[in-house]
Amino acid sequence: MNDQIEFVARAFYDAEGEGQCWASEPEILKEEFRRFAREAIELLGDDSDLSLQDLSLAGSAQGSFEASSALRRYAA
Repeated sequence: MNDQIEFVARAFYDAEGEGQCWASEPEILKEEFRRFAREAIELLGDDSDLSLQDLSLAGSAQGSFEASSALRRYAA
């Protein structure tokens, strides 16, 4: 589950499009994105079939659109 949270947090971070490097960001900022990721995963429910492949958004030019589309698809 921690890998999933980290992956979703990084996808949200990348979707922001700030152009910074995740690895160089302060831990407090990373924790904020991890919190967003936990909340998003929780909203999807424990029974969802959320896969890391479906949320492979890092580096995507349409990251935020794809992230919201993937979350909506699994929330339905």
